[in-house]
Amino acid sequence: MVIPLDPYWYVGIAAYSRTAADISISEFKLPPPLNLRILDQARVRPIVVSLAPSVAYKWGDLSVGAGIEYQYADYLLERNDCNFWGKCRFKVTKGDTDGWSAALSATWKASTWLTLAATHRLASDFGDHNIQFDLPSITSVYGTISITDDWSWHNSFSLSRWNGQGITYADYSDPIQLLGGARHSKRYATSLAYRVGDLALRGGISVDEATDPLGGEDVRYRFGGAYSFSHNLSLDFSGFSERYARKNMKVTNKLQVDVQNQGYGVSLGVTYRH
Repeated sequence: MVIPLDPYWYVGIAAYSRTAADISISEFKLPPPLNLRILDQARVRPIVVSLAPSVAYKWGDLSVGAGIEYQYADYLLERNDCNFWGKCRFKVTKGDTDGWSAALSATWKASTWLTLAATHRLASDFGDHNIQFDLPSITSVYGTISITDDWSWHNSFSLSRWNGQGITYADYSDPIQLLGGARHSKRYATSLAYRVGDLALRGGISVDEATDPLGGEDVRYRFGGAYSFSHNLSLDFSGFSERYARKNMKVTNKLQVDVQNQGYGVSLGVTYRH
């Protein structure tokens, strides 16, 4: 949401998720006759939601902005804590914590058909006695090309500096290192938007590099649109389909684990402008 104070100054507020995960790991044993437990059953679910107020100054075709970011984190850990003899105890750890970050941004309307923008979000470090969040800095650049009055093409590139960063539970070692950053992540996204009358349609694709030691690429397809009933009221709809990077790990010469997750979702909403 953006509110103009005068022709030069603007204030705004945004809500988004900086990072989120819900990962379940099954118990894993070596095949007979060994029957040795390699992994205990566990579920980790850290979610960070950000609320970011900002202020921007516009000078001609250039605007610059700055803002702070309040980060609220909700976390859950469920696991079977098993000893060598196979005796297990189910443990649950949950709670919430918070922290702060900041961001800088700039937008330049280079011409009637080209708009360029860039943002930089600072790294953040916060937690409590159960969990530690070390979230990376993120640098993003954007470009929008107005192909015609009805068609526009949006592109973005982001670099998230995950190497050495991550989420650490005090009571869970994360044996596969799915919550820790083994490398930086680059993200490419492109989309097309089309408007005809009161109807606006959009669709696109993004590719993210996985940050865990197994690597790979996560691919997401998005579509959506909005129908304006009036200047103030519109109906919004969107959906996505995602395919996460295939994880392939060789445990022994005869045993190999191969996993690939997929998902989809849809949403419907109403927007009122005053």
